[in-house]
Order: sequence, then structure tokens, then C-alpha cells
Amino acid sequence: MRSHSIQNALVATAILAEFVLIIGHPLFGWGAKTYAATPRPLVYDAPLPPSGRAVLLALSAAAARQPAQPATARTPYAYVSRRWWRLPTWKRGRSPPSKVLPTVTESWTAPDGAGRVRSLTSKARGSAIDATIVQAGHPLVPPSADPAVVAARLGLAQPTTTPFAPQFVNFTDLADRQPLSPPVEAAILRLLALQPDVINSGTVTDRDGRSGVAVSLESDYTGVEILYTLIFSPGTGSLLEADQTLTGSPGKLDVPQGSVLAYTTFLASGYVASTNARPR
Repeated sequence: MRSHSIQNALVATAILAEFVLIIGHPLFGWGAKTYAATPRPLVYDAPLPPSGRAVLLALSAAAARQPAQPATARTPYAYVSRRWWRLPTWKRGRSPPSKVLPTVTESWTAPDGAGRVRSLTSKARGSAIDATIVQAGHPLVPPSADPAVVAARLGLAQPTTTPFAPQFVNFTDLADRQPLSPPVEAAILRLLALQPDVINSGTVTDRDGRSGVAVSLESDYTGVEILYTLIFSPGTGSLLEADQTLTGSPGKLDVPQGSVLAYTTFLASGYVASTNARPR
């Protein structure tokens, strides 16, 4: 009789444990963690022997050889088109985003900052939001290839200061605002080449299907360890794409190590006559 009681007690305990395990998932967050959707990482081919510094200097020389397309009275608007994505934020307690929803943004900016911005943002069900605003933003900064001016715009104290990850980000922000003339881009690349920790990441196909060469810099200046990668056209030295990839502990981020945190793919740039025109 006692053996039956013990057996019944064991069965009851097993059933209770299974019940707790089942309800533990939704109530206590037990089990596999649900991560936010992120873009696929790019695949880099093995780098050639040159260092990251050598790659940047070669790209700077390539940029310096390119003809410039300056703004004129007939083409006063700086046009930039890019596709971008950043890990979104969401309220705690809600499920993280389950789809990658990039945005394509076009901007037309006059020297005084006036112009137009058009953004096409993907939605979860395959539709998109098309938003256009007329802007009266900050005036464009006149382009300059002077090393001191370029250093200041990148956030460096002087041209001989060693850059670090924020300068990679500032470079991307400059390209996001207006076309960078070949002399300006050449000067920026020469300054970024001063960073001793920049590495040659090899060749890669960017998110628009273009062949490029990549350099990277790892930094934890934001509080998490991130690999900042810039992808350039090997023939012209122009910036094709900027990527940020989590390489350290995720911390409070709901993504695993190795996830892409952000990217910007530059699709086109130039100077045009109106806020409806695009470069040919």
C-alpha cells in the first residue's frame, strides 16, 4: 500500500514539474530567447596582404584621380539616395521585431538647407509608407579638401590626431548629407589611414550587388563592442556602404553576438536642378 502511495506521489510530482515547465515559458521567459530580426551579415573574401592603412591610402589616390561634379547655379540641389536599416528600439515586455524593414531615403538639399526628403519605409505585411517632407534644415557646409577643415568636420582636433570609431561614423554622416567631391573624399581617407588599428577586411559584394573593398575598426565607445566597416569602390574610392556588427557581449540588446546592428548603402549622389530631378 505504501509503495503505491510513493508511486502515485512520484507521478504527481512529474506531472506538476511538466506543468510548471509548460507555463514557465510565457510567464517567466524560460526556454530559448526570442531575438530581433537582423539583416544577413556580408561575406568577406580573404584580404590581400596590404594593411588597412595601405588600402585607405590606395583608395585616397583613386579618389583624387576622379573628376568632380560641383554644384552650379543650374544644379544647386545636393542629391543623395541611400537604403538603410538600424536595430529598432521597442518597449520592454513586447516581442522584438520579427522582420527586417529597411528604408530608402532620397534627399534634395539647397545650400541654405531648404529642400525635400522622401522616405519609403517597408512594413511588416509587404506594404510601404511613402513619406515626403519639405525641409528647411541646416545649411550645407561648403566642401573643402583642406586637411584642417576636413579633420574638424570629422571631429578630430587636428589633421595629425589619430581617428577612432566616431570618425568612421562621422564620415558616413557627411556622405549621408551631401555628395563628397573626390578631393574631399581623398582627404578624408588620408586622415582615416592614420588609425593604426584599422584592418583590411578584404573584398565583398555590398547590399546593392556592387564589388568593393572593405576596411574595419573595432571599438566599444558606445558601451558595446562593435565592428565598424566601410566599403569602397576600388576604382573610384567612393563610399558604397557602411556596416556596424556586434562583436562583443550583447548586453541589453536583444540580438546575438555577430548580428548586424545597422547599415547604410549609398545608391546615388550628385547635384541636380530641382527637388524632383535625379542624377543621370
